[in-house]
Amino acid sequence: MLSLIFIIVFLFSAAIAIASCWITYQFTTTYDTKFHKTYFYYLFTFFGFGFYGIWAQIIMSTLLSYVDTDIETIKTVANFLPILGVPLLIISWIMLTKMGYYLVQVEPKKNLFRIHILILTSVSILIIGIFFILKKDHSLFKEYLVYMEIGVQILIEFIYLTFFTTIVLKHVKKYQKPYKNIITQFILLLIVGFLLRAVVLSLHELNIYVLAPLLLIYFLSNFFPVFYLKLKSDLIFTPVGAEHPNEEKKILLFSKYKITKREKEIIDKICQGKTNQQIADELFIGLQTVKDHTHRIYSKIGINSRLKLVQMINR
Repeated sequence: MLSLIFIIVFLFSAAIAIASCWITYQFTTTYDTKFHKTYFYYLFTFFGFGFYGIWAQIIMSTLLSYVDTDIETIKTVANFLPILGVPLLIISWIMLTKMGYYLVQVEPKKNLFRIHILILTSVSILIIGIFFILKKDHSLFKEYLVYMEIGVQILIEFIYLTFFTTIVLKHVKKYQKPYKNIITQFILLLIVGFLLRAVVLSLHELNIYVLAPLLLIYFLSNFFPVFYLKLKSDLIFTPVGAEHPNEEKKILLFSKYKITKREKEIIDKICQGKTNQQIADELFIGLQTVKDHTHRIYSKIGINSRLKLVQMINR
């Protein structure tokens, strides 16, 4: 029964990770901005750590228990595996910082690399200090090692999330209210996600039946901001457009794939870099109608993004 629960949670975790990465990948082909590309890398490394640092730990502990491994060895292996996934976490934190700059269309500072080194060095010194304190008592070191790992992870992510939030709030003032509101809500969802992860990591030693849904919450914590951005991106980001469309290619494409009059209008607007909402407003149709037409266009042509459509008719 317990194994079945964890298998189901693992499959749901994988589905959440794949869906999140796929949505952000679609962002990169629709809007082609540095922010969306960085967001994709951030999520890819975040979920990578989720599987390598958390699920690998659970799977390895389970496998070792089946071969009659002593409890001390299982604990040692379980505590060591997340450390191997730290490079993925570090990359995700660095991507988070860059996201902050690109979200408000500001180039990262030249000394950004030094800031990363300063943060990681400071935390490393803290870890070494705690290590030498606990090392005096071997049993105490083993007992509190996992808490030290969790505490350090939460601390560093808090520092980077604070850095990200400060960057965005500092520069978002120059934008109009709709853009500002959407970005603020996106930040709030990221903060709520961080708090959820902090709670989940802090409760890792609860009953095994409680741990399973907590793992699901850990993965969902970064899905909600992605889903929110998917709903709102058309309102604040400009899709990629064709600067020099080839009219002959457009005519051939319309003829080959039997594009209707309304679909032609949609394609023209897409090639002008219009958002779905702008297309809806200019053609006096509903937003969902625009999305339905766009989906049919993609299906007819055999593509899945604005970028590919633009490339097909660009000179």
